[in-house]
Amino acid sequence: MKVLTYGEIMDGGLSVFHSVAKLDDHHLILTFEGVIRVDNPYRYLHTYLEELAKVLPRQSVTETTMDFVKMRFCNSNGFYVIMDIVDAVYNLVPGRVTVRRIADDDWQCETLPILLNLSEEHIAARTTFEDVKAP
Repeated sequence: MKVLTYGEIMDGGLSVFHSVAKLDDHHLILTFEGVIRVDNPYRYLHTYLEELAKVLPRQSVTETTMDFVKMRFCNSNGFYVIMDIVDAVYNLVPGRVTVRRIADDDWQCETLPILLNLSEEHIAARTTFEDVKAP
């Protein structure tokens, strides 16, 4: 497995949120872990978004997994940066997208479909959910 790029939000010298884009053969895996509580997550994640835009089109991706299982919280400011990361995936790589989420987490089950923009038919057609128990 090859790490393509990653982004993190630091608070008090500790990483409170990070997202990693990895490639396992032709399978793109994006993980989201931690919490987004800051007012301006772009301040921390703009380089990550820029790197995604550069590296994703150069990869031979046939399927993608976006794993939100370890993402515990995201404030409304964080929604926009998550939407931009998701848009990069849907706009820059082809293939099926599997979204891993916690089955009994109201936020993940209600908000993720909105952040993923599943109202767009071409996005909904590519997307499936894998509901898992809390880690």
